[in-house]
Amino acid sequence: MTSVDPFVIQQAEIRASRMVSSNGFRRDDWEDLRQDLLLDYLERLPQFDPDRGDLRGFMFGVVRHRAAQLAAQHRRQAQWVADNGRASHPHTEANYDVRLDVEAAVSRLPEHLQGLALLLSERTPREAARMTGKSRSRVYQLIQEIRTAFMKAGVTSDMLRNCGGAA
Repeated sequence: MTSVDPFVIQQAEIRASRMVSSNGFRRDDWEDLRQDLLLDYLERLPQFDPDRGDLRGFMFGVVRHRAAQLAAQHRRQAQWVADNGRASHPHTEANYDVRLDVEAAVSRLPEHLQGLALLLSERTPREAARMTGKSRSRVYQLIQEIRTAFMKAGVTSDMLRNCGGAA
């Protein structure tokens, strides 16, 4: 296993703390936010080009960008709840089409994944793990299976992102 620079961990922790204090996340979300920020950094690390800048600058950019994505996603979800699930996005018709594609993809999932997909539409992976009695690592494995099934059904994260859904 590759060791992670303690500075990167510290920066992810600082950013997660800021998100909890100023973006409406709960204290219970802190560890998931921290892990998400670190995972995104580690996934992007192979793309780092030392000829274009230093590693710390790359790290700051990646962590800041992912935190902004998570904050925007959280705001959209909060607005959706405030609107009682009614679409208020200017591309409502496109959202409806994507929602139909998502519902079709979910309906084709094996039963154990259908329940988890529905649970994850309203809960965090941590909450889903707690509610199902599964470990978080197992929940993330199942999430990968759900993503694979969505991709096979033609539902991409770009489609979801463009209509304001979670990606």
